[in-house]
Amino acid sequence: MRPRPAARQARRVPFTISHAVVALPFRRSTLPVAAVAVGSMAPDAVLFVPALPPYGFTHSWVGVVTIDLAVSLVVLAAWWFLVRPAWTPVLPARYRAQLPGWHRPERVPPARVPLVVVACVLGSVTHVVWDAWSHPHGWFVRHVAALRSDVGGHPVYSLVQDASSAGGLLLLLVLLLRWTRHAATAGDVAGVGRASRPERSGATTAASGREARIIPVVALAAVLLVALVTAGSVLGRGGGVGSLVVREAFVLPPTVAVTLVVGALVLLLVRRARSADRSGLPDAPEQRDAPGQTGSGQTDSGQTDRQERGEVRP
Repeated sequence: MRPRPAARQARRVPFTISHAVVALPFRRSTLPVAAVAVGSMAPDAVLFVPALPPYGFTHSWVGVVTIDLAVSLVVLAAWWFLVRPAWTPVLPARYRAQLPGWHRPERVPPARVPLVVVACVLGSVTHVVWDAWSHPHGWFVRHVAALRSDVGGHPVYSLVQDASSAGGLLLLLVLLLRWTRHAATAGDVAGVGRASRPERSGATTAASGREARIIPVVALAAVLLVALVTAGSVLGRGGGVGSLVVREAFVLPPTVAVTLVVGALVLLLVRRARSADRSGLPDAPEQRDAPGQTGSGQTDSGQTDRQERGEVRP
């Protein structure tokens, strides 16, 4: 069987995010889970950024340790130091409570850098191995005849690709749904405990400003607008549901990525400006206790009595 060109085959890979499922087993390991997830999707970056090296190179072993690693590190840095710290404070409180430390940039001491690199490379390796079973140019597909046989008019490797992509995406969605339900339940329990306690004066954060409401709405509206325009373009040319799903899968990921980055920059700039405005306000005068008074403003009667008896000099 003659393999199809990589560019043509790439059009059958609309669910790149499904590869991130391989990061789940590393949640309790020393490797950064985000680095494994980003690395697992890096070889497909060329599908969304055509300026990158060709698809065949990004899916090669040389590409894994060169361009894929570079892409992984850039995306990971954007996530750790820009997108995550900017958007986490905008989330509802019940979700923020389940993401401790996400409102701050990730700490990456020098000793952790090798683990980050290994995690990125490992993620890309899983991508190449996964594709080796499910793409016509894959090593296993070329060497295992059973994967090239037809079932119902479809090659087995194609069925493997579709099933694994759908299964990985479904698993990620199920886990996300379970996490949101857990966060909501935990938030309700914590809310009962907080109900009897007064709120601290510093409890409000920058996320309580208008940007916490306006920017997410604008970002969502921008993504929906792109999705609608894309759908109208595909359906207007007579495309079916399959063509629509594939096209949206290639258009929406970069749209969401750009929206998150731009939104993060806006959020950080707004918060910085607000912080500067607050720092320019005059501080409230501190209430100092008068000599011989306690913090409550009342005279320490014991101290006065001792002074009157001459036991303590004033």
